[in-house]
Amino acid sequence: MKKTEFILAALGVALLAAPWVLVAVAWRKWARTKAAPAFLTGNILATVSCCGLIPFVLPVTRRWEQTRIDALSCGLIVSFVSAVLALFILPFSQNRAKWLSFAACLLNACVVVMFFLSLD
Repeated sequence: MKKTEFILAALGVALLAAPWVLVAVAWRKWARTKAAPAFLTGNILATVSCCGLIPFVLPVTRRWEQTRIDALSCGLIVSFVSAVLALFILPFSQNRAKWLSFAACLLNACVVVMFFLSLD
């Protein structure tokens, strides 16, 4: 593997892992403060948005190929919708940790948009 391919692969993994880390930190901060319902709802939607992108990291095998394609297409829709909903809900929360979930949803929405733009 060439150096540029390795760097692009590392950036891709970081782009897929960053929302998980941000949402996990937001959940930890929520557990300490027990924030308002807007933050709880937005953080739940951010978590669903992260889970919708799991098929990106599933291994591709012949047996699971169709399942992966179905899960990816449904997962992308669920991830994008929940990310957009959370982007509208989170700004109304009083907790400062809302920006962690907001950034995670923004990253997930960007991943979905980049995926659809990469299709030919």
